Amino acid sequence: MNDGPRYCIVGAGYAGNGVAKAFRDADIAYDQLEATDHVGGNWAHGVYDSTHIISSRDSTQYGDFPMPPDYPDFPSRDQVCDYLNAYVDRFGLRERIEFGAEVARCRPVDDTGMAGWRVELRSGEVRDYAGVVVANGHHWKPFLPRYPGEFAGRELHSKEYLRPEDLAGERVLVVGAGNSACDIAVETAITRGGCDISMRRGNWFFPKTMLGVPTAEFDRPWLPTAAQRAFVKTYIRLRFGTWSRYGLPEPDYEPFDKHPVVNEQMLYFLRHGRVVRRPAVVRLDGRTVHFSDGSRGEYDTIVWGTGFEVCFPFLDRELFRWKDGIPVRTAGLMPPGKANLYVFGLAQPRGGAGPLITKGSALLAEMVRAQELLDRPLSVPLAKLRKPDARMLFGVSETMRLIRGGHLALRLILRRARATGNLRERSPAPTSVRTGERVRAEAA
Repeated sequence: MNDGPRYCIVGAGYAGNGVAKAFRDADIAYDQLEATDHVGGNWAHGVYDSTHIISSRDSTQYGDFPMPPDYPDFPSRDQVCDYLNAYVDRFGLRERIEFGAEVARCRPVDDTGMAGWRVELRSGEVRDYAGVVVANGHHWKPFLPRYPGEFAGRELHSKEYLRPEDLAGERVLVVGAGNSACDIAVETAITRGGCDISMRRGNWFFPKTMLGVPTAEFDRPWLPTAAQRAFVKTYIRLRFGTWSRYGLPEPDYEPFDKHPVVNEQMLYFLRHGRVVRRPAVVRLDGRTVHFSDGSRGEYDTIVWGTGFEVCFPFLDRELFRWKDGIPVRTAGLMPPGKANLYVFGLAQPRGGAGPLITKGSALLAEMVRAQELLDRPLSVPLAKLRKPDARMLFGVSETMRLIRGGHLALRLILRRARATGNLRERSPAPTSVRTGERVRAEAA
C-alpha cells in the first residue's frame, strides 16, 4: 500500500468490501472502518434467518469472484455471509478492516472538502483523510409510521424479526407490501396457520423465475427496458391473471417503476385464505386495529414491514439537498458542489448488485484519482454532464451503461482541465493515521 493520500471507507458490507478491493487494485491507500465485529453488513445482522436472495446467484455475485458452483440459484443468508467472508479473505482485505470502529462524526476540513475530511470515532479518536467513502448501507434505520392511538400487543419492525418465535400470540398483522413484509406474512401463515397483511396500494408481484430462468437475469444489455417491461407484464398477467382474483387492488404504476416484490408464495396463500389482505391502517386501540374501509381486527403482534429511512448519522444533513427523504447526488455518489465525499451503494438495482459493485468501485477509484488532479470539486463538471438527482431504482444493464459513460466523462473532464489550466500544481498532502492519535502530514 502506498503512502499517498489516504481515504476512509465506512462499512464492511457488500458495497464497502467492493470499494476496498478496487482501492487495493488501484494502489489507493485506505482505512476501512466497521462498527460491528463482523463482515457482511445487513446480511450478517439485518435479515431474518430464513432469508434467501431474490435476485439470483449469478446476478448477485461480484464480477471478479463467482459464488461456489454448488450454491443454489437463490442462496440462503448463511451462504451469502460465507461468500462475503470468503471474498475478503481471498483478496487480503480482512487485515485492512478495523472492527469495532464506529464513526461518530465526519465533516469537511474546508467548505468544499477539497482540503480533506475529519473523521471522529466513537472512541474519541480523530483522524484526517483526503476523502471518505460512505458505504454503511440504507437498510438499517427502520421507518415506523405513526397512527392515532396505541397498540397494547407486541410490536416489532421487520429489521428486528429473525424467526417465528419472535411473534407473540396467534393473531399477527404485518403492515407493508414490500419483500420483507410479504416474506414474513408467508412465514407466519405457514407456522401459525394464518396472517393478515395491511397493504395501502396494489403492487406487482414478480415470480422468482420466468420460463425456468431467474427473473433478475432477464435484464440483458441487448433488451431495452421498455421491451423488458412489456415482456414481464405480459408474462405476469398470463401466469397470475388479474390481481382482483387475489383480493388485491390493481397497481397504479408500471413494472420497474418501484422496487419489485418477488414473492409468488404470497399469491398462493392469498388464494388459500391463509393470508388475508387488509387495507390501510387508520387507528390503533389496544389490541384492535382499525382499517380504512371501516373494518377492524384483533391482534397480538404487529410487524411493521414499512421500510427504512436513508440516514447518515455521522454527516451533517445540510451537506445534501433532500428530495422525498433521499439525498440528491451528482453521478449517484457525491453531494453537489462538494469534493472527496462519496456515498456508495445508495441504490436499489432491479437485479443483483454484485456486478454493479465491482464495476462501480473501479469507476469510483478512477474518480478519486481524477479528483486528486483537479483544483475544484469533481462534482461540478460532472453535474454539467448529468443533472444531480435523488434516484435510487436502477436497472442493471442501464447502470452498466452509465458506468461506462462515467469512465469516458472522466477522461473528457481531465482533458478539458489540462487545456484550461485547472489542474493542481501538486497532489494533496498524504495523510497517515496511527491508532490512538491523529497524525497529519503537512504540505511540503
